[in-house]
This record gives sequence, structure tokens and C-alpha cells, in this order.
Amino acid sequence: MTLIDTIAQRITAGPSCEAMACSTQTLSMHVLDTVGAWIAGRATTEGRLLNGLATAAPFNSSFLDTVGLFAATARLTEVDDIHMASCTTPGGLVVMTALALATNTPDGLLDQNRFAAALHVGYDVMTGIGEAVSGPRILHQGVWPSLLLAPVTAAAITAKLLDLDVERTAHALSIALTSSNGRPGGNASAGVASARGTSARWLLFGMAARTGCAAALSAAAGFTGDRALLENEQASPMRGINISHARIASILQERPAIMSTSIKPYCAAKHNIAAIYGFRQLLDQGIAHESLTKVRVRLPPLHAHMVAHYNVEASRLSRVTSCAYNLALMGVMPDVLLDVERARPQRDAELTRLAGKVEVVADEQLRGVTPHAYPAVVELLVGERIVGSETIIHAWGDPQLPFQIDDARQKFRRLSRGLLAPDAVLELEGHCLEAAHDAYARARVWKQLAAIDRDQSARSAS
Repeated sequence: MTLIDTIAQRITAGPSCEAMACSTQTLSMHVLDTVGAWIAGRATTEGRLLNGLATAAPFNSSFLDTVGLFAATARLTEVDDIHMASCTTPGGLVVMTALALATNTPDGLLDQNRFAAALHVGYDVMTGIGEAVSGPRILHQGVWPSLLLAPVTAAAITAKLLDLDVERTAHALSIALTSSNGRPGGNASAGVASARGTSARWLLFGMAARTGCAAALSAAAGFTGDRALLENEQASPMRGINISHARIASILQERPAIMSTSIKPYCAAKHNIAAIYGFRQLLDQGIAHESLTKVRVRLPPLHAHMVAHYNVEASRLSRVTSCAYNLALMGVMPDVLLDVERARPQRDAELTRLAGKVEVVADEQLRGVTPHAYPAVVELLVGERIVGSETIIHAWGDPQLPFQIDDARQKFRRLSRGLLAPDAVLELEGHCLEAAHDAYARARVWKQLAAIDRDQSARSAS
């Protein structure tokens, strides 16, 4: 049996009843969180440029194009969820692909639990294979794990929703894997930056989701792929990447992956979240940042290499990844931390002074807790004296310090603020929290998203 056959068997069997029962509320919160990210992303400059493709060749607003553009829009925000051990961001692709497909499937073809099972399949496949290929390590070798695994994840979700058998599912995965690349260009700090236009990074992610969905549809129609693809080093899309066979075999056999997936409280690289959270705790103790001469942030070496910059002019992604910039936002204008637009750097003099006090240091002692945690030690100094220190192993939003339902609601409302009427926000919020297990709620969510999409398109045209 090949690795692809093993994954196909797991997908066809689906998650256990116990796994689904223990994660009901968590699954609902991640649906809400992803929809909130999409709403905020759709209104950004990047979101408008990206979705402008829907009326431009070769896009024509077809179902597959919608899958790609919706997944890309949720993902571009950098406020969607993240699974640390695999360094993948499943929500934007998993939730948007499943919503688009399920709400365009003829009535009666989906049984009561298959949508929730498909969400679990998506989270488990992306994170499981992501761990198997050491996603946190390959990220720093120029491979974006989420992009690498987007086609096979979308294929897995589609196969589950279509209720394909093991053989057809294996072919769907095989076809999707042949299109896996994972190399968007640029680097993990700035992405694909250019002087004009918008980064192709998000478009590549959406195209990968679209391709994976098409792969499963083609397998359902009788097309076949090479099911031994991952065993063939020369042909494998994972060429040069070690794959843990044991981790592949455990997909959908252990605790649901969604239970190990973090929700982001801020629009920032996950490698910065612990530092931002620790800095906030120190400020809440009454320490005034104006009195400080230095803010020292200790991070694992690879994390420090990624975020220890203040090149915030390079791109929107550079403003999301800069540790100094995001700590300064927390100190001076914390509400901006959930502003996903980040179209240009904040020029506030006080923010610039505080950012200049931040020093990021690589700390080998923190390497040991990665990749299952993204830790930080934050030290506040006056002269050479440390006046405050926080060690954060698990930040707010991590599985060990999880969002509660009210936290998820508040984040959703903040992301939707100014974009939807208050009553529409509350209505959509309620439907999102029921969507995983209620077909009517799913249909209402998709109808509202489609209306937002049309409204944004009309605004862009005018």
C-alpha cells in the first residue's frame, strides 16, 4: 500500500464520532474566524485587486474560480488560523473550499455529518502531511508549506464531500500532488514584493486550491493519477524533502488537528504573537513604554531570523512580520493590530521611537520547545537594568490558552467593523457558528458572502 493509498483510506473512513463530538465548538469557532478573515480581506486593496480577476480572462466567475479567489482572500489577511507543528494555515483553504462546494451541491447529496467530516479531513490532511514533511523547517528553505499542500488538501475535502471511494480518492490526491510546488518566490518575511500591484503569493495559493478541487472532480469523472507518486523520488513533488511515513499513517487517527490549531488574536506573523502577548502583559502591569531604553525579545533562532527586521517599506507582508513594528503597534495603537489592510507603514513618531527600542535576539535555549510552540521572552530595560520580564511559551489563542466563544465573537466583530451593518454582523455570526452542522446556516453564510462580494465588486467598479 502506498502513502497516497493510506491517506485515501483515512479520508474515506473520516474522523471518528468521538473526535467530531469533542471538537464541535472549536470547529464552529474556526468557521467563524475564517469567515471574519475573508470579510476583512475582501475589503483590502489586495483583496480588491485579487477579486478583480473574477471578471478578467482567464477567470470567468466559475465555481472553481470562486473556490480559488475565496480561499486566497481569507488567506491574504494573515489573521487566519495556524497549526504550529506543521507551520500550515488550514482555515482559509479548508473552510472556503468546503463552503463553496457544499453550498453548490444539489440538495440531498450531503448527509448530516459529511460537511463537518470534510472540515476535519481538510485540517488533518494539511497539518498531518505538513508535519510529515517538517513544515517549520522547509519554510526557511524557501518552501511555503501551506502552498505546497493546498492542492492535495483541497482534493481531500472535495473527495470527502463527493463521497468518493478509496480508489477514486487516491487518484484525486495523486492528480493534485502533481501540481504541488510550494515555492512562491521571495522570502518568509516580505513575500513576493514588487513596486506596483500586489503580491502573487495569495493568487498562487488560490490557484492551488482551485487545482486541488478540480483534481478531485476529474478523479470522480474517471481520470487516474500515479498512486505511487510519493514513493518515486525522481517524480515526487516532495523531491528532496524527507517524509515521515509514521506521521502519514496517523492522519485522522489521533486527536483532531483542529484542536491543535491556533487562532490568531492579532494580524501578525505567528512567530511574533508570543512576543506581542508578553509585551501586552508587561504593559498591563503598569510599566510605561516611554520610560524604557530597550525592549529585548528573545526568540528561537529561525524565528528571530525571520522577524528581526524593520524593513516595513518592502511590502504589506513585511509589516506583518516585523517584530519591532508589531510590538510598537501594541504599545502605541493596539487597535491597529487587527487591521489587516496594512497598506502603508504607520508614521507616528511615538510608534517609531518605540520600534527603535526593540532588539530581537536569537536564543538557542528556546529552540527545544519548537515547533509545537512558538515561544518568546520579552525583557524591558531601563539602562542595563531589567524592570520587567515575561516568558511566553503558549500565547493567547494557542490550544493551551484557547479562544473562548466570546473571544471569537469579539474578533469577528472587530474584523467586520465598518464593513457590515451591526445587525448583519450579528446575523452572520450566528449562522457561522451553526454552519458546520446545519445546512440552512451554511446556505445563509454563503448567500451573505456572495452579497458582500457583489457589493465590493460594485464599489471597485465605481
